[in-house]
Amino acid sequence: MLSNFRAFAQSPLALVIIVLLVLGFALYGVGGIFTGSGTAVVVVGQEQISQRELAQSFERELQAIQEQNPDVTREQALEAGMGDQVLQRLIVQAAFYAKARELGLVTSDRALTTELRTYQAFLNPVTGVLDTTAYLSALQNARISPTEFERSITEDMTRSQLAEALTSGELTPTGMAATRFLVQQEQRRIRALILDDSAADVIGEPTDEELQAFIEAHPDQTDALGLPVFTAPEFRAITLVRFQLEDYIADVDIDEAVLRETYDYQVENGALGTPAQRSFTQLTATDEATASQIATRLSAGETAQAIATELGLDTPLTQTDVQAYQIPDSRLATAVFAMAEGETGAVEGSFGWSAVRIDAVTDAVIPSFEDQLDALRTEAARAEATNAMYDAMAAFEQERANGATLEDASRRAGVPLEAFVPLDQYARAQDGEIDFQRYQELAPDVLRVAFEQFAGFAIDLQQFNESDWFTLRVDDVIPSQPRALDEVRDEAAEMWRASEADSQLQARADEALAQLQAGEDMEVVVLTAGGRIETSTLKRDETAGSFNATAVGQAFSMEPGQPALAQRRGPGPHMVLIVDEIIPADLAQAGLGEIEQRAATIAGEINDDILVAAQTALLSEYEIDASSVDQRLRAGALGETVTP
Repeated sequence: MLSNFRAFAQSPLALVIIVLLVLGFALYGVGGIFTGSGTAVVVVGQEQISQRELAQSFERELQAIQEQNPDVTREQALEAGMGDQVLQRLIVQAAFYAKARELGLVTSDRALTTELRTYQAFLNPVTGVLDTTAYLSALQNARISPTEFERSITEDMTRSQLAEALTSGELTPTGMAATRFLVQQEQRRIRALILDDSAADVIGEPTDEELQAFIEAHPDQTDALGLPVFTAPEFRAITLVRFQLEDYIADVDIDEAVLRETYDYQVENGALGTPAQRSFTQLTATDEATASQIATRLSAGETAQAIATELGLDTPLTQTDVQAYQIPDSRLATAVFAMAEGETGAVEGSFGWSAVRIDAVTDAVIPSFEDQLDALRTEAARAEATNAMYDAMAAFEQERANGATLEDASRRAGVPLEAFVPLDQYARAQDGEIDFQRYQELAPDVLRVAFEQFAGFAIDLQQFNESDWFTLRVDDVIPSQPRALDEVRDEAAEMWRASEADSQLQARADEALAQLQAGEDMEVVVLTAGGRIETSTLKRDETAGSFNATAVGQAFSMEPGQPALAQRRGPGPHMVLIVDEIIPADLAQAGLGEIEQRAATIAGEINDDILVAAQTALLSEYEIDASSVDQRLRAGALGETVTP
């Protein structure tokens, strides 16, 4: 039943959609995620996403990411929005499952068994049939109970029935695929008369009148950096007071005894290092004797599922890489974290007796005080410097409130004051010199604000990065005005010559086009127009020599034998194009299965659009938006601080 859906899943875009819609378990090991537990983070139709389910899904996804990149922390993942991404995936899956159940779609035991037979790990290597021992062993190695696994597969298959119903119509766009092949493989033999700078006549020196006329005709001309050439920008002189944290950090001296106290506090509160984790298997028992018996059998190598089946116990619970706080039973957690790897035992928890086997142990890793000293010193210095900076800001603002000028307030508060000669928005002085360090310090924030103010008024303190603050006063404004010819003579002359050469070549191209339209041969036209001839045979997505994507695209819209000026996008040669021949593609030249592959690609693209539209429609039908989420339960599931 899943074969068509698996084939569809091969398309790149579908991979993204399936991550959201269908294969949550296959990618993340999520089992039974829509059964609900009475603590619903979101209710989607008749389905619920519980706090426990969201927490487990997030932990599994975080673990998968950390296996690839161990440096990624939980906090970083949350800051990057991974918690909401996991929740969104669960919501979409819930919406599809809810709709499937509303439509009466179910997955039979026979269909489930058939699906299980597609997993190579579950088959007897000799007979090739489903092997119960191999099945249980594979799930045990994956730390997943059969009940969880089968429920997840059943839900995936039920959802896939809906997705398959949406996308499995008689969609075999062979005709579209053939058309796409013919369009993509069509070729055109193109000729062009190329007129570039090498074909232009020598341009003489311009007169002052010609330069002035050129400047007036191009007042907005810019240079390679996008800066105005013929117009002097507006300049502003400013007085600036900055409170920069780094200036205060340099004066801080931290007592090492304070750092030791901070280190001890962080260790006690689990803020340092990697926390201890345990992976374990748990079977609940009716009494201590039964729990001890089970523990002995686990120690002898029997599988937890086999023991549970024989004794009629609940499905074994497997926990992987959990911290102590993630085990709901605190007494059980204490016992589990006191046991060694491979150890089994009977444990009395808050809710009764259990047999426990410790499958894996990860001890806490706490960096030494010496290892943390530099970081502690930096953090403490930053905190003390921040306090000192805020004290200085308070003193400065108090002086301003009493009517002091920036100069007097900075002097009385002991704060540096900076005065800048007139600068433009790029921190250039009137001499045109570019000081990149000054630009980096001012332009991103300070100058932008300065160019928004009236002259003569000091502004309120403003923050201009993560830690620093500033205030300023615009002392003088020099308006933007045209530059004198002598200031820009060289730049204007160069641009004038380029413009003259371009106009000359444009005129030659126009004349050449007229000659070609009158029936002249291009080989003759090039003798009078100059330049050179280029020829190439290209497909739509190919380029060669002077034939860029714009020219080739234009050629594929032209009729054979009809010359045309090539469209220009920015600087470049002038070209007169002629399409000499259209070379159609031949379907007989298609490779084996090539049309079928293109048809499958097109079908996949259509199916992608269908599933995206279905997702949008379902979320709208179930009225799911940001207000649908219980933010308190969501935060608790993700381990975030709950805002009252």
